[in-house]
Amino acid sequence: MKSTYSTLLQSRFFNPAFNSAIFDGPVRIYFSQFHEALALKIYFSLQQEMSELMVKAKELHRASGKNILVMLYPSSESFQMSFEGQSNFVVRDELDGDNLIGINGPFEDEKLPEVLNAVADSITGWEVKPTVEASFV
Repeated sequence: MKSTYSTLLQSRFFNPAFNSAIFDGPVRIYFSQFHEALALKIYFSLQQEMSELMVKAKELHRASGKNILVMLYPSSESFQMSFEGQSNFVVRDELDGDNLIGINGPFEDEKLPEVLNAVADSITGWEVKPTVEASFV
């Protein structure tokens, strides 16, 4: 993890309600134990619907050391405290070189693709772009 756990604990993104987490390679989902079923739904959806991308994420993680911190906030109020009054459903940010995805409270199934897309976008953003060598004529 580029950012240490103590960095996360001291950041504006941490909420005391986060008493549980799922770690799988570069993806770390933080949540309140009360929302464990929803966190597991996110985790298993990533594994089932984006299996190839998750394999690639693990490879990129080994090369870069980057992680994706998915923060499932227990309420809109706690989300807004961390994201300074924003009311979007999903907000992306960065913490010490890691990608952070904040989710504005528990959600219904129809919003799951938005969460999965945010994770996928973060992973594809890690890909190293080839540099173009200048040629001198």
